[in-house]
Amino acid sequence: MTPLIERKIINFLNCKSSIEELNFLLKWIEKKNNLKVFKDYISVNHFSNLAMSRANQEKIIKEIKDRINSQQTKRELNFSLKNIFKYAAIISISIAVGYYNQMRKGVADEKKVVLDPNKVTLQTSSGNQIVLENLDDKLIEIDDEILIKKESKKIVFDQKKGIKKLSYNILTVPYGKRFDVELSDGSIVNLNSGSSLKFPVQFINGMERKVYLDGEAFFNISENNKDIFKVVSNDAITEVYGTQFNVKSYKEDSFSEIILVNGSLGVKGLSDNQKIVSLKPGFRANVNQSNEKIEISKVNTKIYTSWIDGRVIFRDENIDSMILKLERLYNVIITNDNKKLSDNFFNATIVVEEESIDEVMGYLKEVYNIKYQKFNNKIIIK
Repeated sequence: MTPLIERKIINFLNCKSSIEELNFLLKWIEKKNNLKVFKDYISVNHFSNLAMSRANQEKIIKEIKDRINSQQTKRELNFSLKNIFKYAAIISISIAVGYYNQMRKGVADEKKVVLDPNKVTLQTSSGNQIVLENLDDKLIEIDDEILIKKESKKIVFDQKKGIKKLSYNILTVPYGKRFDVELSDGSIVNLNSGSSLKFPVQFINGMERKVYLDGEAFFNISENNKDIFKVVSNDAITEVYGTQFNVKSYKEDSFSEIILVNGSLGVKGLSDNQKIVSLKPGFRANVNQSNEKIEISKVNTKIYTSWIDGRVIFRDENIDSMILKLERLYNVIITNDNKKLSDNFFNATIVVEEESIDEVMGYLKEVYNIKYQKFNNKIIIK
């Protein structure tokens, strides 16, 4: 390894890399031999960064790209500020009015850029971004004089008459958080970690009620015999009139899962030629992502819906599925280097708001003899 490469790696580990250095590393590490040099160097010289040394190529590249985006954002903001000071020194008072309006737009753009991805956000139909966790519990006026009410970890949309055109909001809930929304028709949607819901600001009488889900949500739909309610997820379309059900459909999963608690509903794949399959309470529909095949099975619905109350139940869970759920619940990165665990199945019940990830991993170590190391929000299973 040349001294130049070593210096760039050291800067990267110390979070001191410039954009130029990050771009260099991004191209350099794409080669397998360079990736091995990178990981070997960290293992020997920076043991505290063991998580990075054990990470695969995809995760390392993602980390570098995230830092490039962060640096680029800072550079653009700094450039913008330099221009502001430059023109402030030479423009006349007549131009200052226009400059003030530009500054207001600039501030709005800056807010969009620097939104914390770890916060629950609402994107309004006009594109404005609202960090819901920063707001007090009160009535809030958004686009077109639409009023919403924030109640702790929930927002409520009231029905407003006279609206004839559909417009959509997007509610985004990051890993480690949960949030609820009451739609304008009174239907309540509980959103799980790492999920987003695109929904109409107001439903319109005579038109189907349709929302779009990426992630997991529990729906308690208000009964309406005229206007059907549809949930469009990554692999499936769920049609209901009034019922309680859970939909789990993350992009990174190979399937969509619909659990019916009460009422009745129909499930189909995204293809136009797919027929609707009816589901009864206490049953699960599993929609395969690749061929849209639907499998129906009877289940204990509490295992799949207890997350609403903050209780997550693992029953005969394989290690890969359990890791995915823990990453979403606690906003951590877990790498499994013990492939022997793939043959095992695990049982546990977690109260998320009362038990930390350290306590969960301690339980798994004690009961299942799972050995691990933890560095900040990264966990290595050995």
